[in-house]
Amino acid sequence: MDNHEAVTRLLLSRRRSLHAYISAIVRDAALAEELFQDVSVVILQRAGDFDPNGDFDPNGDFWVLARGIARRQALAALRERKPSLKSLSPDFLDALDEGFDAVPGDDAALADALGRCIEAMPAAWRDIVALRYWDSLAVEAVATRVRQTTNTISTMLNQIRARLADGVRRQLDAGV
Repeated sequence: MDNHEAVTRLLLSRRRSLHAYISAIVRDAALAEELFQDVSVVILQRAGDFDPNGDFDPNGDFWVLARGIARRQALAALRERKPSLKSLSPDFLDALDEGFDAVPGDDAALADALGRCIEAMPAAWRDIVALRYWDSLAVEAVATRVRQTTNTISTMLNQIRARLADGVRRQLDAGV
């Protein structure tokens, strides 16, 4: 199997995860699909970057490269198409990377589970998550915006992250 064929197989096996990753960044289905196609072209053009006899572990070099390309293109598209949008928090992007790295293979179930968990949260918590991670506000700014203390918001964010992690884990374990 040559590089191009091996990379094509990997790309197809990770399609849903890569698309979900892009969607989580841009939060626009049409834009995510367009970017997925662009990212796929770039990945296929870079097929020579991989050793066809080497390890094509989906959580290894291929996934790191694919995710890096997707991240850069998604952020560039956001800057170009939504200039009024503040840049996404590096904490959000790092947490997103960690979440996608935690699930082996193509498992869009992670994105689905996370979406269900976020939707099930109280509206006030969803607002805090949006302010902190989507709007990239510092904890202090979130606290000011929702008229709470910084300590209260920090505690809430820790609770939210713990509940999301637990909820996602339970859903994945249950095969939901």
